[in-house]
Amino acid sequence: MSTQQITGIHLLSFIILTVLLFFTSEFLLKTFASGIHTVEMWINLIVYGTIGILILNVTSCLIFLRKQSKS
Repeated sequence: MSTQQITGIHLLSFIILTVLLFFTSEFLLKTFASGIHTVEMWINLIVYGTIGILILNVTSCLIFLRKQSKS
């Protein structure tokens, strides 16, 4: 795999996971915080979830790029 393919796959996975988080966040809050969920909790879930997804994707991308450069 080339560097562009690895970066593109990770960028695409970040976008897909963020959109999935956005559309499922209300369901997640209803399930795990039923009766007490607020808009602030929803915004926090979106923000911190997106940051978490970004950190995991960047870490994964760097690992793949390092493995590719050693090969």
